[in-house]
Amino acid sequence: MDFAERRDKALALIQRVHEGQTRADGSVPAWHHLDRVSLLLRLVLEASGEGTDEEREDIALAGLGHDAVEDTEVTEEELREAFGERGVALIMGMTNRLGDDEDVAPYVRQVAAAEEGVRLIKLADLYDNCTSVLYDLFVLKPQWAEGWFLPIVEPMIAAVLPTTFTRFPAAAERLKAMVRSSHAMLKNECVRYKERGVV
Repeated sequence: MDFAERRDKALALIQRVHEGQTRADGSVPAWHHLDRVSLLLRLVLEASGEGTDEEREDIALAGLGHDAVEDTEVTEEELREAFGERGVALIMGMTNRLGDDEDVAPYVRQVAAAEEGVRLIKLADLYDNCTSVLYDLFVLKPQWAEGWFLPIVEPMIAAVLPTTFTRFPAAAERLKAMVRSSHAMLKNECVRYKERGVV
């Protein structure tokens, strides 16, 4: 099965299990975020040329499923059928079993110590989340971003950015730079909104 077929199969599962879940003002399906993370990984890994074709494909596909265990009732068997053993391992490495309402420290430690594929997915996830919040700030508001979102993502950013990548160093550096820029722009936008009296 080629990558396009694997991707179509995985995307069909993700669209089904995340059906009805939305982001921002309720008009954006949650799976759009997952698809963007997957596409970003595919593009960055292809540009770097690092790893094998299979490794790059597995990481990109796992990006598509990285929220499935946390946010849906998907079974491990369904994941294995769509993503394969390697994809399931990457997805499980990305899974926060405690949720975002608990102490984020254990999950931060889990990801910072994870294999490179998991950390690449997390970097792509951080970039897309920061960028999405940045462009939806008029709906979400700075108070939400600073009071809920940033306290969750900033410890992860601080922990993952310094980690070392030996198998995918160029891809990691590109994603790290993207995370730094999107995070900085989001913080700056929060300041500008508050200067205008928007909280």
